[in-house]
Amino acid sequence: DGGGVGWASVVRRAPAEPPPAHPPPSRHRNAEGGSTKRTGAGAGGGATDDSTVRALVAKREQARFSRDFDAADRLREQLAKLGVTLDDQAKTWRAADGRSGSITQVNVSEIHAQKAAKSGAASLDDAEINRLVREREQARYTSDYKTADRLRDHLERHGVSLDVKEAKWLAADGRWGQIPPVNISAAHAQKAARAGAPRLSEDEVQRILVQREQARARRDYKTADVLRDQLEKHGIYLDSKEKKWHAQDGSSGAIIVSNLGDEEVGKILAARQAARLR
Repeated sequence: DGGGVGWASVVRRAPAEPPPAHPPPSRHRNAEGGSTKRTGAGAGGGATDDSTVRALVAKREQARFSRDFDAADRLREQLAKLGVTLDDQAKTWRAADGRSGSITQVNVSEIHAQKAAKSGAASLDDAEINRLVREREQARYTSDYKTADRLRDHLERHGVSLDVKEAKWLAADGRWGQIPPVNISAAHAQKAARAGAPRLSEDEVQRILVQREQARARRDYKTADVLRDQLEKHGIYLDSKEKKWHAQDGSSGAIIVSNLGDEEVGKILAARQAARLR
């Protein structure tokens, strides 16, 4: 009857469908329908370009070098919020979207220069900076690393750092310049002067210069080189671009061009040519 238990019809419910999987990260579509670089940046949610990451990583390395570990930890946390993890052992950083890069070595010279500038160090003008930079390069060329280090330290104490890799000097106030190629004559003369080479009078310098220019006019380059070396051994170097000679005590003068006339030089060259043909 209707009140008994009897056979009850059992209604089976269909199994619940699994929740849909999370959709893949959105990618911008370009005009042709292809995908471009993903803009999500991890936990922080904001996009961060490589230059910003590199700048933060460099700041953290400087903080670690200065043993400011609190600042270094804050920068690591800031990077983590941008989805960037650091591997100090492998010297690499990696972003959540797959980008990665190297953790560059600290420019110690820049840190020392910045510290000096913050302490109120007196600045140098461009001419003095360039002079000191040239002298340092000349000292390095002749393997006088003690002098090179002393000149670098002097620059840093005045807020000027050196980037040898980029061949640049950088002042704390934003000024910068190129580290020029070495003047080999100046490098040898500087080394001789530091070794206590005897000085020449200006008349002696001019006499040797005239002899050298006459040798060059005759195309007797062997003699010209010997005379140049003689000057360098007395701390005198030649700047062929400016047509000037310079001594380590700061004195300088013009290189007097040979006083041989074209006719005389022509006769000398003709005689040498005839001698070779005999």
